[in-house]
Amino acid sequence: MRVRRVSEVKRSVSVVPESGLDLLNLFRVVDVGDVVFSETRREVKRERASGRMDSERVSVVLGVEVSEKWVDPFMRRVGFRGRIVYESKPLDLLGKHHTIRPQPGQEITIQSRRRFDKLRAFAESFRGGRVGGRFICVALDGDGVAAAEFSDLGLRTIFSKRFPQLDKSMEASRGEAVGEVFGELVQELRRYLKERGEAELILLGPQIFLEEFQGFLRREARDLAAKVSGTGYVSVGREEGVREAMRSGVLERYAEVVKPLKDAREVERFLEVMARDPERVAVGLEEVLKAWRLGAVEKILVSEGFLWEHVADERFSSILDAAETGGVELQVLLDGLEASEKVKGLGGVVAFLRYPLPLKQM
Repeated sequence: MRVRRVSEVKRSVSVVPESGLDLLNLFRVVDVGDVVFSETRREVKRERASGRMDSERVSVVLGVEVSEKWVDPFMRRVGFRGRIVYESKPLDLLGKHHTIRPQPGQEITIQSRRRFDKLRAFAESFRGGRVGGRFICVALDGDGVAAAEFSDLGLRTIFSKRFPQLDKSMEASRGEAVGEVFGELVQELRRYLKERGEAELILLGPQIFLEEFQGFLRREARDLAAKVSGTGYVSVGREEGVREAMRSGVLERYAEVVKPLKDAREVERFLEVMARDPERVAVGLEEVLKAWRLGAVEKILVSEGFLWEHVADERFSSILDAAETGGVELQVLLDGLEASEKVKGLGGVVAFLRYPLPLKQM
């Protein structure tokens, strides 16, 4: 979430959501009675002198006094519906009803006359936080190579290709075929760095293949060789190698820098505690609620998908309210990653406990 403005005079904050989690944060912070402002396009009909009706789409900023809000877990969308109380152009829309559906990358302003303290705290929690890190992992073995971007928005593959399969009679051509794939990877990495800015490179894979790629960089791409900040030995390359590195702790020193690694570390820690002492954890919503009501919860892990499905659930909302005020630590696991999938398999929400509780017998 990027914070654009905080206005004490107007009692408003302007933010730009960047992910699905940011949309859920907006859903939580906007209350009925608040006014939400956003730019939209409306179809306006105009009558010509001849009596013919024409229509055109006009960009306009509308302010909607929220009377209801909704969340669509399937489409991963939130919406705020209410009466239009502001229009930046005279389009005769005041008093009509409209729904604002925020999108990642779209600025939205929230004005609250009753709960501005809540809005201000919400904005400061993002404005004062550490800017998330970003780096690229290149994982390779004898079959192929992949490059993946780690950031607080998740894990994204930016290049993946297998080496051509050669029979023994063409073994001499292997070096040339591998070099061509390495060349394509180098071009993609340079394009990425030009568009997205500086980023460290981490190389992963069996040692023999890492040395081969490092030699190629020193010969053909010294600019990229200078950006390599570390290596990690894993048994396979490509996307499988990236996932192995996340599980094994090879990327541990980056766990506080980017969210996907922080998520993976916490889920592995939870699984270790659960295997060692099942009564020191809560699994599933019912157990987590029981433990939380008893004051036994130390930290909650929840998958992003579960949060979308239960953000409007009154039982779970009580936990979210406590998390917002510091009453309990809660970590949302980004969807699309192995860590989140593991927690989904356990019901979508789990918790570390301060002391053992026989929850299944309660």
